[in-house]
Amino acid sequence: MSTRGRLFWKILLGFWLIFLLITQLVWVGFSMYGSHHEPPEESMARRMAELQLSSAASVMTRGGLPALYALMADWPAAQRQFFSFSPATGSSPGANAKPGADSRPANGIDEQPPTQRHLYQPLVTWTVTLPDGRVYELRYDIESLRRSSHPGPRGSILHMPSPLFWLGVAVGLLFSLLLAWNLTRPMRQLRWAFARVAQGDLTVRLYPVMRRRHDEITDVARDFDAMAERLNVLVSAREALLHDVSHELRSPLARLQLAIGLAHQNPENVGASLDRIEHEAGRLDRMIGELLALSRAENQGSPGEDYFDLLGLLEAVVNDARYEAQVPEVEIRLIAHQPEDYTVKGNAEMMRRGVENIVRNALRFSTQGQQVTVDLNREDSWLVVTVSDQGPGVEENKLSSIFDPFVRVNSPLAGKGYGLGLAITRKVVLAHGGQVEAHNGPGGGLVIRIYIPQWRS
Repeated sequence: MSTRGRLFWKILLGFWLIFLLITQLVWVGFSMYGSHHEPPEESMARRMAELQLSSAASVMTRGGLPALYALMADWPAAQRQFFSFSPATGSSPGANAKPGADSRPANGIDEQPPTQRHLYQPLVTWTVTLPDGRVYELRYDIESLRRSSHPGPRGSILHMPSPLFWLGVAVGLLFSLLLAWNLTRPMRQLRWAFARVAQGDLTVRLYPVMRRRHDEITDVARDFDAMAERLNVLVSAREALLHDVSHELRSPLARLQLAIGLAHQNPENVGASLDRIEHEAGRLDRMIGELLALSRAENQGSPGEDYFDLLGLLEAVVNDARYEAQVPEVEIRLIAHQPEDYTVKGNAEMMRRGVENIVRNALRFSTQGQQVTVDLNREDSWLVVTVSDQGPGVEENKLSSIFDPFVRVNSPLAGKGYGLGLAITRKVVLAHGGQVEAHNGPGGGLVIRIYIPQWRS
């Protein structure tokens, strides 16, 4: 059976279980209520009978049998057939007086004599005393009145009238069909979308076709689109990284092959060829090392449980950079706002590598006499590291992409790196729950700012 069929029958079964439970509880409630109270239809029939008997008794006590006959002549035939009267046991023989005879007492008293009512099932009876002393018994057949209102036997199924039962069947089928269709239609669309994703199509989207539902399934469609978009970005990034790695490895490998070929062709240049081979091998080793660092920074879920002083880490990085900056004669300054607590939770080695990449990048694009500034301060719960240089800066349309792998700006000094340093920095900062941003300084140069959450005890 299809998924739609299973869901349809589950909904139908659930509807009928609830329907039967409610009807049986209602039946039990009415049964318990009816044991202490008269049923509504019987109470209505009794009130109608009492009204008819009250009218008949009233006219009989004032006008006798002739008045009763006159009253009965105005009654519909449907009401007369349930009413009857006869002399009560022990009454005087004058009970068969004909209509029209004067039955008023000789003294002319109009006062209504007392009457007695005896109610029982299936008849309601009243005993009436006429002005001449005769006693009559009035009867009203309630059971016949009820049968005439509901002709024929009334069948029931599970204490429910048959029409109500079959109406429940029809409504249950319609309700289950509509609800199953309403649920299975988006389920089929979800199944189709997942099948497309499994086949490699990451462009499929569900929210545009489900946004009018305004329910939880719409939220599922929105989350599915976010998942598909994220997968598309990750796959595209992997493909771009694989392409860039292949491109970057091809050049040094080509130069290695060329150096080997030259060594074979001209044995006198073996020394120069070996130097070139050694140089290209070193370049390959450094590139592979940075790729491994990028992979570790990207795939390491938790940065670690170490606690380190960010100011001490920056001092170590700046001291190393100052040693390298002696040849280009670039000044590197460290500014820290004290006294402050600069404790950070995470991986100190990864953070050192990330900050070092930014400082080295600033040093690479600085020339003689320029200055690189490393500033550390606290903003609310964030520790902010700002690295600024006085170099050429970056074009505005490329600022958002300098943290991507193998992205290098157009500069005479850009060939010294592989475009992986800032990508590693971003991965490290994100792994520590922080943020990184870049912009050009107002007086020129590039400014990179890192936000790291400060550890609170």
